[in-house]
Amino acid sequence: MNFIEFIKTKVFVRHFILSVVISALLISVILILLKGYTHHGESYKVPSLLGLTPEQIQELTTIDNFEVQIIDSVFDSRQKKGTVIIQEPAPGSMVKKDRKIYLTMVALMPEQVNMPNLVDLTLRQAKATIETYGLRLGQVNYVPDIAANAVLGQYYKGKPIEPGHELLKKSIIDLKVGKETGSGQYQVPFLIGKTRTEAELLLHRYYFVIGDETFEDGAVAETAKVYSQSPSADQNEFYTAGQPVNLVYRDPDKFNFEEYLEQLNALDESQDIE
Repeated sequence: MNFIEFIKTKVFVRHFILSVVISALLISVILILLKGYTHHGESYKVPSLLGLTPEQIQELTTIDNFEVQIIDSVFDSRQKKGTVIIQEPAPGSMVKKDRKIYLTMVALMPEQVNMPNLVDLTLRQAKATIETYGLRLGQVNYVPDIAANAVLGQYYKGKPIEPGHELLKKSIIDLKVGKETGSGQYQVPFLIGKTRTEAELLLHRYYFVIGDETFEDGAVAETAKVYSQSPSADQNEFYTAGQPVNLVYRDPDKFNFEEYLEQLNALDESQDIE
């Protein structure tokens, strides 16, 4: 009996049909089990845990279908300490049962860093290092010295601070920087239309520092440009090194700086003619 004659027999047909039925039953059972295991079609709304403490979260009945896990903490003086500031998935999301909700809390204390050694660095290098460590540059005091534009001393709250000393992040560090000997009187550079970073670099180059800062139009430090400065950039006026220059910023997306600069240039030209 050849193969073709064999598959035509009742024995083969009966066994073939039986194998198909058994396979279909097995697949159906597996799908039913998978559906139950993965909770197919079931979803739960993620509750809002923002602003709550861990103790308050434990008392909620709305988290019974979830697993809550704290993964990070950040310091934010604007938020209540020890409360949730970020959650993932976001409140209102629809997820399956037993999904983990990852929380970021507001730290009870700011993060501490070790004071770096800034002495002998250039002012630009020192500023970059200060920012890298999460600190802030404060007053820059220039003194006559052969090491022009080099950091001669580092200070915290008016007192010298040694490298390695622990500080809270965002602490303000003042610097003593050398400058070339001479009259000690300098012209304030023209800063209108410059970004905050550009203005700060120019001021440091001319031995001045940023004073009071005002942000208008909802401007933010990263994109704002200088709208006005005090003292102004008068070629006939000279100021002592280290003097602060107060700046007002505006949002370049809401204010036409090109037109404004053209108006200022036209005004300067008319005054020169007079």
